[in-house]
Amino acid sequence: MADISQIEMGEVMRRYSEEEEASLMKEITENNTMIMKLQVEEKRQQESREIVRQREKEEEETNK
Repeated sequence: MADISQIEMGEVMRRYSEEEEASLMKEITENNTMIMKLQVEEKRQQESREIVRQREKEEEETNK
């Protein structure tokens, strides 16, 4: 399957009916939204893990 970013919108319009085009655009928008949400969640988890690591390191230094 071709990467959607490689397909020009004019070609999409020529190849698909209006209904199909609207459906594809909706799906693309939903997929992009999902990707952005997942990226934000991944960043939050990464930051959370980093905070835990910092606290553990501080505790180790305090216990020495």
